[in-house]
Amino acid sequence: MAKQAHQQQKLLVLRQIFLQETDEEHGLTMQQILARLAECGIPAERKSVYSSIELLNQSGLDILRERRNGRTLYFAAARDFETAELRLLADAVASSRFITAKKSDQLLQKLAGLTSRHLGSELRRQVHVASRIKNMNETIFYLIDELNRAIDADTAIRFCYFDWALEGARLVKRPRHGGRQYLVSPWQLLWQNEFYYLIAFDHDAGAIRHYRVDRMDGIRFTGAKRQGAEAFRRIRMEDYAARLFGMFGGETERIALSFPERLLDVMIDRFGKELRPRRYGEEGRLLLYADVIPSLPFFGWLLSLGPEVTLEEPQTLKERYIAVLRQQLEKENDHGKAYDHLEAEG
Repeated sequence: MAKQAHQQQKLLVLRQIFLQETDEEHGLTMQQILARLAECGIPAERKSVYSSIELLNQSGLDILRERRNGRTLYFAAARDFETAELRLLADAVASSRFITAKKSDQLLQKLAGLTSRHLGSELRRQVHVASRIKNMNETIFYLIDELNRAIDADTAIRFCYFDWALEGARLVKRPRHGGRQYLVSPWQLLWQNEFYYLIAFDHDAGAIRHYRVDRMDGIRFTGAKRQGAEAFRRIRMEDYAARLFGMFGGETERIALSFPERLLDVMIDRFGKELRPRRYGEEGRLLLYADVIPSLPFFGWLLSLGPEVTLEEPQTLKERYIAVLRQQLEKENDHGKAYDHLEAEG
């Protein structure tokens, strides 16, 4: 029995040694393997290690042996995640705004643990995201877990919504609407614009709404069965996300945009490949119909595309867009005049 326990312990330690210390670029000689086992208090002979390696291979670990520079090296050749996959996940974690800086570091450390220490240190060193702005809500992971449990339990929830406010030099949570409790039926979580949103049926509004998860506080299960199943079934999440700009709510409007063909990729990135533009007016221009929820972020997106993109329909929305542009221009002109006046006085 003691011999069997010793063999099982040796297998576990060997597995750990190969996964933590070796990869395709870094191998261990048999002498180094025996020394590592001895450091762990497990004396072993070459023959028994060969047998253990065979057992580990049969279990799917995939330990290879290669002759390099006059030495025979052993290393783990395959893992659940390839190095390229881990780099992709690490970049996503580091750049995700909804994950706090502290939690990002913890997750990166765990990802590094899925490969050898050599590649793990390289993985953490190579991750760099310019101007990394992170969420300040440390409870985001628990909130996501709570919301998933509510969806699985088919129950409505209550919560408060808050905004950040400045009190002295401190940022504090300020409950919206005096701390009013929202009553909603949660249906799906959506990751959009680098934030998590809850797609839910608002009981008071009687319609589907969305809420930023990191702005939710005090989630409580009501135990009441969810409502709004039919309203949720009527929306396609791809279409719902494409209509939103900056995740601002409002009424959906059908718009028509004309643009040069070279901007087709931009439109596909924004509205998806399902939309079918058609030839329009002068040669090389296209006309595209899409459903959007107009908001200031939508007007900003439209302005960022320059004068080659034209909002053709509806006329009422065109007038709103022109009014916003005129108002902003007047504001900047007034600011410029005030600045010139101050300079003249100075």
